Amino acid sequence: MMVKVVESKRDLNDFVYFIKKLYKDDLHYIFPIFSVLKKELFTLVLKAKKYKAILSVRENKVVGRLLYTIEFNKKKNRFICYFSAFDAINDTEVAKELFNYMELDVINQNVLYCEGTFSPYDPDTRRGILVDGFDDDPAVLTSYNAPYYSNLIESCGYYKAYDNFGLKADINSQVQKRLETVETYFDNHYDVRIDQINLNKLDNDIHDIHEVLLTATTEINYQEAPSIEMIKQVAENLRLLINPKLIRIARENLTNKPVGFCLVFPDFNQILKKTKGRIRPIYILINLKKITRVRGTMQYVIPKYQNTGLIGYMYKKVYDHFDSMGINEFEGGTVMEENEKSLHAFDKFGGRIAKTYRIYGKELKS
Repeated sequence: MMVKVVESKRDLNDFVYFIKKLYKDDLHYIFPIFSVLKKELFTLVLKAKKYKAILSVRENKVVGRLLYTIEFNKKKNRFICYFSAFDAINDTEVAKELFNYMELDVINQNVLYCEGTFSPYDPDTRRGILVDGFDDDPAVLTSYNAPYYSNLIESCGYYKAYDNFGLKADINSQVQKRLETVETYFDNHYDVRIDQINLNKLDNDIHDIHEVLLTATTEINYQEAPSIEMIKQVAENLRLLINPKLIRIARENLTNKPVGFCLVFPDFNQILKKTKGRIRPIYILINLKKITRVRGTMQYVIPKYQNTGLIGYMYKKVYDHFDSMGINEFEGGTVMEENEKSLHAFDKFGGRIAKTYRIYGKELKS
């Protein structure tokens, strides 16, 4: 058994397509669009070399993979190794080989803490290893893995840093009435409008989203607010998923200042499950109206409007379109276990914890 560093397009193909063999018989795993994934990883790993990708090889066959990078975390005031794309057969020796290589590499760069998993494209999505909730297909922009992954990672000395909860909510008349109550209250007390995202003025809307992120109290405790460049890149990557009716920006009428936003996406995984990781534009277009689930990925409000009902007000505007779109299920974005306010608010609207994603950490010794 040996570790191989991804240094060529051929290596990258081995890295990308390993999961196709690993999960070929899994009922719930949904493959990414492989052509898009290869393009993204080519830039990150082979071109910009911001990330290092490694493979565990046994008898000329790939049996595991891992992706990692080093970034300075301003909130923790230290360099941290963030890892992602961990996939492996159910063998602790494979996991130990991959993580030992990564740890020795970052120790040589004076980095003494590792944490993951995080998506390299957007750290606020696909966070963590799934440890509970394996009986359902993953919604768009969420992760899924075999149940044995947590045992593999823990066998390498990693411990729970914190958990994120995946939330679900029913769509029914009771929820609608509660949202209408929030809408009435907010309309009577605040002069704020809720705009749809404008694809023709996307740069302006991205600027406003970034402005909210900079001033909002955020639960993202592993890094500062993303840059405008990162948001633009994420928007480009997710353009196929954007339905303007489902993405809202709250602005004060008097000042036109952005004060909040929410991002909701149709669950394209319901379509991608049948394409097996290939882009089939005609099939996707034909089946768009068959999507029955949406996922709210992010919602942020500046401090002035926190605890005012603004988040519920924004979601009411989105909720109004569910019936005409045939949507009967809503999955919320992941919420950290310590974020009791968000968990309580979601519970009031009929929400429940459906999945648990674990972020693992490990202090290293130089």
